[in-house]
Amino acid sequence: MSTWTRTLSSVPGRPDARILCLPYAGGTASAYRSWASVLPVNVQLQAVELPGHGLRLAEEPLRRSGDVIRPLADELAREHRLLPSPRTILFGHSMGALLAYELCRALCERGMPPAALVVSAMCPADRLDRKANGLLAERRNLLLDHIRQLGQTPPEVLESPTMRDLVLRPAQADFELLAHAPAPAPVPLDVPVLALAGRHDFIQPSHLVGAWERHTRQWLGMRVLHGDHFFPWQSEDVGYLLNELARTAAVPAAAAR
Repeated sequence: MSTWTRTLSSVPGRPDARILCLPYAGGTASAYRSWASVLPVNVQLQAVELPGHGLRLAEEPLRRSGDVIRPLADELAREHRLLPSPRTILFGHSMGALLAYELCRALCERGMPPAALVVSAMCPADRLDRKANGLLAERRNLLLDHIRQLGQTPPEVLESPTMRDLVLRPAQADFELLAHAPAPAPVPLDVPVLALAGRHDFIQPSHLVGAWERHTRQWLGMRVLHGDHFFPWQSEDVGYLLNELARTAAVPAAAAR
Protein backbone atom coordinates (compact mmCIF):
# COMPACT_ATOMS: atom_id res chain seq x y z
CA MET A 1 0.00 0.00 0.00
CA SER A 2 1.27 3.47 -0.90
CA THR A 3 2.31 5.77 1.94
CA TRP A 4 1.79 8.98 -0.02
CA THR A 5 -1.08 8.44 -2.46
CA ARG A 6 -4.74 7.52 -2.07
CA THR A 7 -6.68 5.94 -4.93
CA LEU A 8 -10.06 7.68 -5.23
CA SER A 9 -11.54 5.80 -8.18
CA SER A 10 -11.57 2.16 -9.19
CA VAL A 11 -10.61 1.23 -12.74
CA PRO A 12 -11.43 -2.16 -14.30
CA GLY A 13 -8.07 -3.65 -15.24
CA ARG A 14 -5.02 -1.48 -15.77
CA PRO A 15 -5.68 2.26 -16.18
CA ASP A 16 -4.57 3.96 -19.41
CA ALA A 17 -3.92 7.23 -17.58
CA ARG A 18 -4.17 8.74 -14.14
CA ILE A 19 -4.68 12.14 -12.59
CA LEU A 20 -2.58 12.66 -9.48
CA CYS A 21 -3.80 15.60 -7.37
CA LEU A 22 -1.83 17.55 -4.77
CA PRO A 23 -3.61 19.35 -1.92
CA TYR A 24 -4.13 22.99 -1.02
CA ALA A 25 -2.87 24.28 2.35
CA GLY A 26 -4.63 22.38 5.11
CA GLY A 27 -6.32 20.12 2.56
CA THR A 28 -6.61 16.34 2.35
CA ALA A 29 -6.62 13.78 -0.43
CA SER A 30 -10.35 13.19 0.00
CA ALA A 31 -11.12 16.73 -1.20
CA TYR A 32 -10.74 15.43 -4.77
CA ARG A 33 -12.97 12.36 -4.40
CA SER A 34 -15.99 13.91 -6.14
CA TRP A 35 -14.06 14.26 -9.40
CA ALA A 36 -14.02 10.50 -9.94
CA SER A 37 -17.53 10.63 -11.43
CA VAL A 38 -16.52 12.88 -14.37
CA LEU A 39 -13.48 10.94 -15.53
CA PRO A 40 -13.41 8.24 -18.23
CA VAL A 41 -13.64 4.69 -16.87
CA ASN A 42 -10.06 3.93 -17.98
CA VAL A 43 -8.58 6.90 -16.04
CA GLN A 44 -7.58 6.54 -12.41
CA LEU A 45 -7.93 9.36 -9.89
CA GLN A 46 -5.33 9.53 -7.13
CA ALA A 47 -4.41 12.20 -4.60
CA VAL A 48 -1.46 12.83 -2.31
CA GLU A 49 -2.02 12.66 1.45
CA LEU A 50 0.56 14.77 3.29
CA PRO A 51 1.85 13.83 6.76
CA GLY A 52 -0.26 15.49 9.45
CA HIS A 53 -3.29 15.66 7.15
CA GLY A 54 -6.35 13.45 6.64
CA LEU A 55 -5.58 9.77 7.17
CA ARG A 56 -2.03 10.72 8.22
CA LEU A 57 -3.19 13.12 10.93
CA ALA A 58 -1.11 11.44 13.66
CA GLU A 59 2.13 12.15 11.80
CA GLU A 60 4.19 15.31 12.13
CA PRO A 61 3.39 17.76 9.30
CA LEU A 62 6.27 18.74 7.02
CA ARG A 63 7.35 22.36 6.71
CA ARG A 64 9.62 22.29 3.65
CA SER A 65 8.58 21.24 0.17
CA GLY A 66 11.76 19.23 -0.38
CA ASP A 67 10.80 17.00 2.55
CA VAL A 68 7.56 16.24 0.69
CA ILE A 69 8.86 15.91 -2.86
CA ARG A 70 11.89 13.66 -2.31
CA PRO A 71 10.11 10.74 -0.62
CA LEU A 72 7.01 11.16 -2.78
CA ALA A 73 9.00 11.08 -6.03
CA ASP A 74 11.10 8.18 -4.74
CA GLU A 75 7.96 6.18 -3.92
CA LEU A 76 6.45 6.85 -7.35
CA ALA A 77 9.74 5.81 -8.98
CA ARG A 78 9.84 2.55 -6.98
CA GLU A 79 6.27 1.76 -7.97
CA HIS A 80 7.12 2.52 -11.61
CA ARG A 81 10.04 0.08 -11.55
CA LEU A 82 7.75 -2.67 -10.27
CA LEU A 83 4.92 -1.88 -12.69
CA PRO A 84 5.26 0.92 -15.27
CA SER A 85 2.95 3.79 -14.35
CA PRO A 86 0.14 4.94 -16.62
CA ARG A 87 0.55 8.32 -18.30
CA THR A 88 0.13 10.82 -15.50
CA ILE A 89 -1.42 14.27 -15.32
CA LEU A 90 -0.36 16.23 -12.24
CA PHE A 91 -2.97 18.59 -10.82
CA GLY A 92 -2.22 20.95 -7.96
CA HIS A 93 -4.51 23.52 -6.40
CA SER A 94 -3.11 26.52 -4.50
CA MET A 95 -0.18 25.21 -2.43
CA GLY A 96 -0.63 21.95 -4.35
CA ALA A 97 0.27 23.74 -7.59
CA LEU A 98 3.75 24.52 -6.24
CA LEU A 99 4.15 20.94 -5.01
CA ALA A 100 2.93 19.62 -8.37
CA TYR A 101 5.49 21.77 -10.20
CA GLU A 102 8.32 20.52 -7.98
CA LEU A 103 7.10 16.93 -8.32
CA CYS A 104 6.98 17.36 -12.09
CA ARG A 105 10.65 18.39 -12.11
CA ALA A 106 11.59 15.52 -9.80
CA LEU A 107 9.80 12.97 -12.01
CA CYS A 108 11.45 14.39 -15.14
CA GLU A 109 14.85 13.96 -13.45
CA ARG A 110 13.94 10.33 -12.76
CA GLY A 111 12.99 9.71 -16.38
CA MET A 112 9.23 9.75 -15.71
CA PRO A 113 7.95 12.99 -17.27
CA PRO A 114 4.21 13.55 -16.70
CA ALA A 115 1.87 13.86 -19.67
CA ALA A 116 0.81 17.31 -18.41
CA LEU A 117 0.90 19.64 -15.40
CA VAL A 118 -2.18 21.62 -14.33
CA VAL A 119 -1.52 24.50 -11.92
CA SER A 120 -4.60 25.97 -10.26
CA ALA A 121 -5.04 29.16 -8.22
CA MET A 122 -1.35 29.73 -7.54
CA CYS A 123 1.46 31.80 -8.97
CA PRO A 124 5.05 30.58 -9.34
CA ALA A 125 6.96 30.65 -6.04
CA ASP A 126 9.02 33.69 -7.02
CA ARG A 127 5.79 35.73 -7.09
CA LEU A 128 4.62 34.64 -3.62
CA ASP A 129 4.20 37.04 -0.72
CA ARG A 130 6.54 35.14 1.60
CA LYS A 131 6.14 37.58 4.46
CA ALA A 132 2.35 37.21 4.47
CA ASN A 133 2.58 33.42 4.40
CA GLY A 134 5.15 33.48 7.18
CA LEU A 135 2.85 35.58 9.37
CA LEU A 136 -0.01 33.16 8.80
CA ALA A 137 2.28 30.32 9.88
CA GLU A 138 3.41 32.14 13.03
CA ARG A 139 0.21 33.77 14.26
CA ARG A 140 -2.74 31.49 14.90
CA ASN A 141 -5.19 34.36 15.23
CA LEU A 142 -4.31 35.64 11.74
CA LEU A 143 -4.50 32.14 10.30
CA LEU A 144 -7.88 31.54 11.93
CA ASP A 145 -9.21 34.79 10.43
CA HIS A 146 -7.83 33.77 7.03
CA ILE A 147 -9.50 30.35 7.18
CA ARG A 148 -12.80 31.96 8.20
CA GLN A 149 -12.53 34.38 5.28
CA LEU A 150 -11.99 31.53 2.81
CA GLY A 151 -15.26 29.98 3.99
CA GLN A 152 -14.34 26.35 3.31
CA THR A 153 -14.35 25.20 6.95
CA PRO A 154 -17.69 24.90 8.76
CA PRO A 155 -17.99 27.56 11.54
CA GLU A 156 -18.86 24.92 14.14
CA VAL A 157 -15.50 23.23 13.50
CA LEU A 158 -13.64 26.46 14.17
CA GLU A 159 -15.66 27.12 17.33
CA SER A 160 -14.59 23.84 18.93
CA PRO A 161 -11.10 24.14 20.54
CA THR A 162 -10.28 20.49 19.77
CA MET A 163 -11.45 20.60 16.17
CA ARG A 164 -9.90 24.02 15.63
CA ASP A 165 -6.49 22.67 16.67
CA LEU A 166 -6.85 19.80 14.19
CA VAL A 167 -7.40 22.38 11.44
CA LEU A 168 -4.70 24.85 12.48
CA ARG A 169 -1.85 22.39 13.10
CA PRO A 170 -1.45 21.20 9.49
CA ALA A 171 -2.39 24.61 8.08
CA GLN A 172 0.40 26.34 10.02
CA ALA A 173 2.94 23.86 8.66
CA ASP A 174 1.64 24.37 5.13
CA PHE A 175 1.91 28.16 5.30
CA GLU A 176 5.46 27.82 6.62
CA LEU A 177 6.15 25.59 3.61
CA LEU A 178 4.76 28.33 1.36
CA ALA A 179 6.90 30.97 3.06
CA HIS A 180 10.01 28.93 2.18
CA ALA A 181 8.98 27.55 -1.22
CA PRO A 182 11.96 27.46 -3.60
CA ALA A 183 11.93 29.67 -6.68
CA PRO A 184 11.25 27.94 -10.01
CA ALA A 185 14.23 26.44 -11.78
CA PRO A 186 15.83 28.65 -14.47
CA VAL A 187 15.32 25.99 -17.17
CA PRO A 188 11.67 25.75 -18.32
CA LEU A 189 9.84 22.44 -18.14
CA ASP A 190 9.51 20.42 -21.32
CA VAL A 191 6.05 19.32 -20.19
CA PRO A 192 2.67 20.74 -21.28
CA VAL A 193 1.37 23.16 -18.62
CA LEU A 194 -2.20 24.43 -18.25
CA ALA A 195 -3.01 27.17 -15.73
CA LEU A 196 -6.42 27.72 -14.13
CA ALA A 197 -7.64 30.80 -12.26
CA GLY A 198 -10.87 31.82 -10.55
CA ARG A 199 -12.68 34.86 -11.90
CA HIS A 200 -13.36 36.13 -8.36
CA ASP A 201 -10.21 34.86 -6.64
CA PHE A 202 -8.85 37.76 -4.57
CA ILE A 203 -5.95 35.63 -3.22
CA GLN A 204 -4.43 34.50 -6.54
CA PRO A 205 -5.83 36.64 -9.37
CA SER A 206 -5.35 35.54 -12.96
CA HIS A 207 -2.49 37.95 -13.75
CA LEU A 208 -0.37 36.18 -11.12
CA VAL A 209 -1.39 32.65 -12.15
CA GLY A 210 -0.55 33.44 -15.77
CA ALA A 211 3.11 33.91 -14.82
CA TRP A 212 3.56 30.12 -15.22
CA GLU A 213 3.83 30.66 -18.98
CA ARG A 214 7.56 31.39 -18.80
CA HIS A 215 8.28 28.18 -16.90
CA THR A 216 7.42 25.74 -19.69
CA ARG A 217 8.27 25.19 -23.34
CA GLN A 218 4.77 23.75 -23.91
CA TRP A 219 2.29 26.36 -22.69
CA LEU A 220 -1.33 25.23 -23.00
CA GLY A 221 -2.66 28.62 -21.93
CA MET A 222 -4.72 29.80 -18.98
CA ARG A 223 -8.43 29.38 -18.37
CA VAL A 224 -10.29 31.81 -16.08
CA LEU A 225 -13.29 29.98 -14.63
CA HIS A 226 -16.30 30.88 -12.53
CA GLY A 227 -15.72 31.04 -8.79
CA ASP A 228 -13.38 32.27 -6.06
CA HIS A 229 -10.17 30.72 -4.74
CA PHE A 230 -11.90 27.33 -4.54
CA PHE A 231 -13.37 27.47 -8.05
CA PRO A 232 -12.42 23.85 -8.88
CA TRP A 233 -15.26 22.81 -6.56
CA GLN A 234 -17.59 25.52 -7.87
CA SER A 235 -17.20 25.26 -11.66
CA GLU A 236 -18.08 22.19 -13.70
CA ASP A 237 -15.56 23.35 -16.31
CA VAL A 238 -12.64 21.97 -14.28
CA GLY A 239 -14.02 18.45 -14.48
CA TYR A 240 -14.55 18.76 -18.22
CA LEU A 241 -11.01 20.08 -18.75
CA LEU A 242 -9.51 17.22 -16.76
CA ASN A 243 -11.71 14.79 -18.65
CA GLU A 244 -10.35 15.99 -21.99
CA LEU A 245 -6.74 15.98 -20.78
CA ALA A 246 -7.19 12.49 -19.39
CA ARG A 247 -8.70 11.20 -22.64
CA THR A 248 -5.77 12.66 -24.59
CA ALA A 249 -3.24 11.13 -22.19
CA ALA A 250 -4.95 7.74 -22.38
CA VAL A 251 -4.93 7.48 -26.19
CA PRO A 252 -1.29 6.31 -26.63
CA ALA A 253 -1.71 3.58 -24.00
CA ALA A 254 -4.96 2.33 -25.49
CA ALA A 255 -3.49 2.35 -29.01
CA ALA A 256 -0.51 0.29 -27.88
CA ARG A 257 -2.70 -2.65 -26.80
